[in-house]
Amino acid sequence: MLDDPAEESAPRTVGGYRLVRSLGRGGFGEVFLGEAEDGTRAAVKVLHASWAGDADMRRRFAAEVEQARRVSGFCIAAILDADPEAAQPWIATEFIDGPTLQRAVAEDGPRHGVELQRLAVNTATALAAIHAAGVVHRDLKPDNIMLAADGPRVIDFGIARAVEATSVTASGVVGTIGYMAPEQLEGARLTSAVDVFSWGAVMVYAATGREAFHAPTQASRIARILSGGPDLGDLAEPLRGVVERCLDKEPDRRPDASSLLNLLIAGPQGPAPASGGAVNPTLVAPATGVDPTRVAPPHNVDPTRAYTRSAPPPAAPVGPPAAGAAAPAPGPASTPRPGPGNTGASGYHTGVGGVPPYHFAGIRFTDPGALAEAMQGDWAAAVRVFGDPTERALLGAWLMDDLGDTVVDRSLFRRHADDANLTLASFIAQTRPDLPPVFRGRGATLAELGGLFSDPRPVITGAPMSNEMALLARPEVLRTMGLHHGPDPAAYQRLADSLNAAEHAGNTFHQELSGRLAGWRAASPDVNPALILTFLLHPERMVPPHDGGDAGVGEWIDILWRRVEASPGPAGVGYAAAIYGAVPTLQALSRQRRYWEERYTRVATEHESLHDKVMQQQRYFQIRRYCNYALFGFPIGIVIGMSGQAERLGDLLVSLSVLALAASLVLSLVLRVGYGDVVRRGQRVMELNNAAAQLPELTSGVERIRADLVHARRLTGG
Repeated sequence: MLDDPAEESAPRTVGGYRLVRSLGRGGFGEVFLGEAEDGTRAAVKVLHASWAGDADMRRRFAAEVEQARRVSGFCIAAILDADPEAAQPWIATEFIDGPTLQRAVAEDGPRHGVELQRLAVNTATALAAIHAAGVVHRDLKPDNIMLAADGPRVIDFGIARAVEATSVTASGVVGTIGYMAPEQLEGARLTSAVDVFSWGAVMVYAATGREAFHAPTQASRIARILSGGPDLGDLAEPLRGVVERCLDKEPDRRPDASSLLNLLIAGPQGPAPASGGAVNPTLVAPATGVDPTRVAPPHNVDPTRAYTRSAPPPAAPVGPPAAGAAAPAPGPASTPRPGPGNTGASGYHTGVGGVPPYHFAGIRFTDPGALAEAMQGDWAAAVRVFGDPTERALLGAWLMDDLGDTVVDRSLFRRHADDANLTLASFIAQTRPDLPPVFRGRGATLAELGGLFSDPRPVITGAPMSNEMALLARPEVLRTMGLHHGPDPAAYQRLADSLNAAEHAGNTFHQELSGRLAGWRAASPDVNPALILTFLLHPERMVPPHDGGDAGVGEWIDILWRRVEASPGPAGVGYAAAIYGAVPTLQALSRQRRYWEERYTRVATEHESLHDKVMQQQRYFQIRRYCNYALFGFPIGIVIGMSGQAERLGDLLVSLSVLALAASLVLSLVLRVGYGDVVRRGQRVMELNNAAAQLPELTSGVERIRADLVHARRLTGG
């Protein structure tokens, strides 16, 4: 099975903290509740054993410690101790006894009114302090906000970065889809503006209980973030207007964290100062020792984080060489096509005769084929061209008007570019199909896709690479890659069709479960296309998810996996992805089942015990009452005996009264010793009535849970 916790077991004690229980697992490590000898409790995060030997992972973990120490402790969980150099690196932070915002909203519903406003102000304050330290979190989401008794705290700096030159060229896209800014999804220059966007998305979730860019599939969620508007639900003013500014597609139009805080406190008073994608150093003073220029990288820094694939150098400018200069080396070949003038190697004007060249990355191009190859080699700069409507329009005018191109799809330049990376990939594929397929600067041949999607663990654990995989695992991307020449171009189309079919099957399976099973009605579908693509490319990796040692989760997995085993092809792959995505739901159902069954057992046992004791108590009480009534026979017997008319009857009544008195005294002693005083006996009766009142509800809950399991077996053919 995948992601077996036994493979990454943590030591029982870390740095003097005894690990009591697991609090949660992430892409890099697992968090435990730890207890020191003096009773101090801490959240101890231990790097996964499988990552401990990875130098890059160690560097990230050490950076997490450094960044957390840099930020003011009032807004994050304070660091108690850490050892990034240990065999299995760890960090102990203040234990926050409270739920995450994600769990609180899921269990108690959305926030409104003063409570929502207080949450907004407190989290914006935390964001301002984080940015003042020269740090961008990059994964702000409801699961990373803890609701402590004294206010919310932002946690998990595992993928946070200092805002400096090196941060914008680091590998991969990190964050959580649904709370990532458009520029973050496109691999562009990352600044503090991405956290402001995430904050706006978090507020929408807090106020409505759903994501701002919710959609049925991950691909459609990405498309909506890139080009669609947010769903703000019934979010009221003045917070609604502030959130709308934060969710602007253009980072320069979002307020910085300090301005955001001012807006929340004073209310919107007109346009907020633009952040320019960075914290305004005049509004938020950087922490001591932090270079204030770090929050605004110089413009000559490479403004993307996309992976860079080595490519041949671009073609030299075409034209007569200068006197005495050597003839230029021939540029890379491009696919010939018709065009007016036909003076260039690929059938285009070469700049001679009045046709202007196109400049890209400081180089003159007169051949679109050579330009496409250069853009593929410098994906970062090319994305900037296709992401800027003006630059894209200029490129389109050069191709269509100056060169008279009849090959490239006009819509690439005349429509809004929902996804600059995909638009660029389409241009390259149409212009130079002879080049190997590349997306976001990463090689995308079938063999390279097979290598990238060979290990499902990043997707399962939510590691940073999972988002990069999600951007590739889209049918439209695969179809675009299939436009390139190769040994089997149709394989991309088949893969895209299978991905579509599998994702549809997985979502349908989840809808079937949520529609027929009571415990699933509030569950959100999570059918990850990156996991689907992994299973399509590597069917041998499609095994049941690990139950984490939870027998209840294991029972659900066994039941649901029967649908996978009975469904070959893409449908079975989609069902498998749906089950992996439903693991949190299965864990919640298992917890609910244990809670209801344990509570039912406890209350039923208590009811049975109380019932027997109350019944015995009531019998003794009734007998004593009858004995007390019999005491009235004593004076009657005396009167009868003194009259001389029925001496025997009088004696009998006196004797019975004496016996009744003795019995009453004995029963009073028994009740007092065995059943307590009058107050305790009355309390016991109330406890019995309370237990009896709970039993019907508990019985119904247990039966409902068990009925879900029965119905699930029928649905899956078990």
